[in-house]
Amino acid sequence: MCFAVENLSFLGHKIDKYGITPLPEKVEAISNFSRPKTVQDLRRLLGMLNFFRRFLPQAAQKQLPLQKMLGKCKKRDKTPLNWTDESDQAFQNCINDLKEATHLTHPNSNAAIILMTDASDRAIGGCIQQREGDSWKPLGFFSRKLSTAEQKYSAYDRELLAIFASIKYFRYLLEGTKFTILTDHKPITYAFSQKIEKLSPRQINHLNFIAQFTVDIKHITGKDNVVADALSRIESMSTYPLSYEDIARGQQDGEELDLLLKQPTTLTLKKLQVPNTDVMLYCDISTHVIRPNIPKTHRYQVFRNLHDLAHPGVRATVRLICSRFVWPKMKQDIVNFTRSCIACQKSKIFRHLHSPLAEFKMPNQRFVHINIDLTGPLPSSQGFSYCLTAIDRFSRWPEAMPLTDIRAETVA
Repeated sequence: MCFAVENLSFLGHKIDKYGITPLPEKVEAISNFSRPKTVQDLRRLLGMLNFFRRFLPQAAQKQLPLQKMLGKCKKRDKTPLNWTDESDQAFQNCINDLKEATHLTHPNSNAAIILMTDASDRAIGGCIQQREGDSWKPLGFFSRKLSTAEQKYSAYDRELLAIFASIKYFRYLLEGTKFTILTDHKPITYAFSQKIEKLSPRQINHLNFIAQFTVDIKHITGKDNVVADALSRIESMSTYPLSYEDIARGQQDGEELDLLLKQPTTLTLKKLQVPNTDVMLYCDISTHVIRPNIPKTHRYQVFRNLHDLAHPGVRATVRLICSRFVWPKMKQDIVNFTRSCIACQKSKIFRHLHSPLAEFKMPNQRFVHINIDLTGPLPSSQGFSYCLTAIDRFSRWPEAMPLTDIRAETVA
């Protein structure tokens, strides 16, 4: 273990206050690797290159000619390789990329995050970056080649797969964090507004997974798909203003805090001064993170401020809020708040369960029990293509109301 050093070597990496890079001596050793003569030698080279894969943008795409040379050869095959101009150029490009390996910055929980994804005919990739000052710094790169079946996907499905696979790869950095997905494939930005009937099971599965982390997908043109222009593409999210003074007043007026201070709990509440203010707040100091205690009157406001940033799923929202604030039975409150979020219910894809057939008791008077249904689309008449039908179960009195569409707002 090292203390008071400017940098240190750890598992083939050089770590300093600015970030992490491959060790120069490791890079030099791989750079001096002679051109492989057999399949076994090529596998060994690719293994060494892929150890530093997260530092190499578009690694899968650039390694494709080398991967193609492996074919279906066995693991320890010593068959001589037949080098072509394309494979030789790919070998040189991979070595040069390693020599110029990107410096990865350290994650900052308070920094803005973007995930840029892309897909080609033969590979997919992603890059996660965080905001530092006036520029974006990379946290890591991901790429992999597409299988034979995946190469037959449509452009839309390949781009969706790139987002799905990138989030899965960077899950440890993205879970419980607000972030925006940037893609140069514009149709993907409408993924969460499509009708579920038009989606394939694979698309539903991918969108279900993505929706647990974010539904914020923005378009960026291919020529502008660079860090310098990414910031202008991210729209600001609306928030609900909440001041320290409001929280302090809520703590003073609530009886719940008095009970917490008197009864033994796992929390360690202490009155602390908010930096650069005169406000005193009760905060939990039982962990390494100081978390203000939120009174009942402000809990939903706190939830909206954090959940509305990217509308993550239940588990991600719980982690996001619990890491910053504290109150009794907060997990159950957050679960209830998340499940009642109108925006999530409208945009996220779920597997709808149909209720089983059941018997209903016959009503004993009119307009106590009414059956309603939607009919259409029908031939258009004066702009109307649908009908909302209603029948009173007691008198069998029918009603039919014309509709232009069957959106929730129109039906309501």
